[in-house]
Amino acid sequence: MQINKSKTITISLGLIVAVLNLNVFAATQSEVVISDTFTAAATKYGFKAELVKRLCEPLPDIVSITCHHSGEDSPFENLIVQYRYNTRTTNNDMYKHIELDDILIDLKNRQINFWSGHQIITQDGIGINRIEGTSHSYIETGGKKGFVSRTDRRFQQQRDTEYELSHTSEFTYKDLDRKTAIYAITHYQKMVSDNDYVVAYKEDQVIEPVEIMQGASFTFPMSEPLRQRLINVIEQSTK
Repeated sequence: MQINKSKTITISLGLIVAVLNLNVFAATQSEVVISDTFTAAATKYGFKAELVKRLCEPLPDIVSITCHHSGEDSPFENLIVQYRYNTRTTNNDMYKHIELDDILIDLKNRQINFWSGHQIITQDGIGINRIEGTSHSYIETGGKKGFVSRTDRRFQQQRDTEYELSHTSEFTYKDLDRKTAIYAITHYQKMVSDNDYVVAYKEDQVIEPVEIMQGASFTFPMSEPLRQRLINVIEQSTK
């Protein structure tokens, strides 16, 4: 679906390094893209103008922010703020692995999605196939586990030599009382996911097993400014 881009802001943030669980994220700029009708739609759903503006402002540990509205008042209407962390790329002689980590705020449906996507691009004649893994995941908050309402994992071939594994876990705050939802985000430590493995093969013979997704893939840095934004969203959208 096409997004009308009325404003693109690129702000230099210098060299920023965020370290969490031995994973290093570095960024030199933060890009913000806001669709034409996003602000009006968010206001219509009861979010204060000040918060709507702040949701789309750059953050030091986020590479890009997309404030997306489409579908108008149809059943397929989307009203989402996407915070994307740095992509991480691994190359070897057989494949290229790109990891994309997002936190998405679904303002319309009152949920937060923790999404990790893995794209694997192989050489001609080489394919891949997932051989084991589960879809279990949870949010770890102050020593407690839980608060994930739904987990969805998909593995599919995009093109002849391109494959995608996506894993989405939903924290649905509309189904929690405000106190519980705010506690979960206030004490959020990390999103944990079971391991996923894929195997690369050529001419029906296994070449090399590749572990591309593990618990650390769902360990997202949570800066205090981002944490406060999520809490403010819950405060304004939980009845």
